[in-house]
Amino acid sequence: MTWKITPQLVTVFTANTDFAETEVDTRQINLTRFPLFFPEKRSFFLEGANQYDFGLGLARQDSPLFIPFFSRNVGLLDGAQIPIDAGLKLNGRVGKWNLGILDVQTRQTVVSDQAVQDLALPSAVVPGTNLFAGRVSYDFNENLRVGTILTHGDPEARRNNTLAGIDAVWRTSKFLTNKNLQFGAWTATTQGDVGPGSKVGWGLSADYPNDLLDCNASVNEFGIALEPLLGFLPRPGTRRTDAFCAYQPRPSNDGPFRWIRQEFFENEYVRYTDPQGVLESWEYFMAPINVRFETGDRFEVNWNPHGEILVAPFAIAPGVVIPPGSYQFTRYRLEAQTSSHRPLQFGNTAWFGSFFDGHLTQWQNYLKWTSPKGRVQLEADFENDFGHLPQGNFVQRLWQLQGAYAWNPNLVLSSFIQYDTESQNVGTNTRLRWTIKPGNDLFIVWNRGWQRLILSPNETSIVPQSDVIAVKLRWTFRR
Repeated sequence: MTWKITPQLVTVFTANTDFAETEVDTRQINLTRFPLFFPEKRSFFLEGANQYDFGLGLARQDSPLFIPFFSRNVGLLDGAQIPIDAGLKLNGRVGKWNLGILDVQTRQTVVSDQAVQDLALPSAVVPGTNLFAGRVSYDFNENLRVGTILTHGDPEARRNNTLAGIDAVWRTSKFLTNKNLQFGAWTATTQGDVGPGSKVGWGLSADYPNDLLDCNASVNEFGIALEPLLGFLPRPGTRRTDAFCAYQPRPSNDGPFRWIRQEFFENEYVRYTDPQGVLESWEYFMAPINVRFETGDRFEVNWNPHGEILVAPFAIAPGVVIPPGSYQFTRYRLEAQTSSHRPLQFGNTAWFGSFFDGHLTQWQNYLKWTSPKGRVQLEADFENDFGHLPQGNFVQRLWQLQGAYAWNPNLVLSSFIQYDTESQNVGTNTRLRWTIKPGNDLFIVWNRGWQRLILSPNETSIVPQSDVIAVKLRWTFRR
C-alpha cells in the first residue's frame, strides 16, 4: 500500500511480500578470492534506492567498494528467499532534507543444505528477525550535501550488528566556467558482535568527470572489524589507493580521423595494503586503444599487469589450489563490439596472458538479434575460461540463452536459460507479463532446474532439481 504524503514524500507498507515476478540473477564465474556482486532487481527495493547512495564513487556499478546498506540482504540469503511478514518504507524529500527509511520483519524459514554449508549456519532454520536501514541527508546549497546512515540487524539472525556512518559530497558544474568537479568524504563504523581490530572505515575522493579529460583519485580504508551485515564490503581490513585518468579526444568531423567518434586513452593504478601497510595486491590498467567509431561499433586493446601476495591458499577451482606466495603476472585484452543500434549485434572479449604462476585464457562472446518490428529478441552469451597452472588445469563455462516475444507492448513472453560448470545446473526462467493497464499486471512465472550428475568419466545424467510455477496479479487502486 502506497501513500503519497506529499508529491515528494512517499510511504509504502507491505505484508506477506512476494517477489515472484522478479527476473532471476544472471550467473557469473568467480576467479577471484572475493565475493561477487549481484545487483538488486526487486522493484520494491529499487524504488527510492538512490536515497541510500553513500559517499562518492563507492558503489561502482560492477565492482562496488563498499555499500553500507545493500537491499539484497533483506529477503534473500545466499539466493534463498526469506519470507517478509511486514515492512515499512519511507522515501522522498522535505525541503532540503532527503529521507530514506526501511524497516522489515522477516519470518522464520528453513533454507537448503547448500545454504547451510555455504554460510556455515548452525542449523537449516533461520529465525525471523527485524532489519532496519535509515538514511538522512541535507542539501546545504546546490553544491554541498551532508548525510548520515544507520543500519541494524543480521539477516541470519545470529548477531547483534549496527552500522553508523556520515558522508559529505561537494559538486559543481561551473569549475573553470563549464567543467564538472566533485569531492567526497565518508566515515563509518560497526558495533555489536564484530571481530577484534579496527571497526572504522573512512575515505576521501576527488573526481573530474568531463568529456575530454576524466580523472579521479581516492583513498579508502576498511577496518578489519568493519562488518556491515546489511551491507556489501568485499575486502575488509585493507586500504585501497586508486588513481585513474582518461584522455578522450573527439576527432574533427572533416579531418582524416572523422570516422572515429571518440578515442579513450585510459590509465588506472590500484593498490591494496593491509592495516599495517604491507602490500596485498596491485594492478595497473592501460587502454592504449579504445575507439568508438561513428557507426557505434567499438574496439579496445588493454594491458593489465598484476601483483598478488597470498598469505593463505587460494582454491580457484575444485582440486586446483594456488599456494601462498608472491606473484606477478600480466593480462591482455582484445575487445570488439558492434553498435547496439544494429538489428544483429555481436561482440567478443578475449583475456589472455599469465595468471599467478600459470596461464589463463578467457573468451566471452555474445550474439543478439532483434526482429525488424522489435517483436522478437534473441540473445546468446558464452564464457569459457581455460586455466593452466602447475597445481592443475581447469575449465569454467557459463552459457546463457535469452529470448522474448511481444504480441504487443503490453503482452510479453520471455525466457532465460543458464548453465555453468561450477554448479553443474541448468536453470530456466520463463515469464509471461500482461499489462492490463498501467499499474495492473498479471505475471505467470515458471522456474525449472536440472542437475547434471557425473556418474563416471564417460557417463553423465541430468535429473530434475526444482520446479516452481507462480501466478501473480498486481492491481492498483488509486484515490
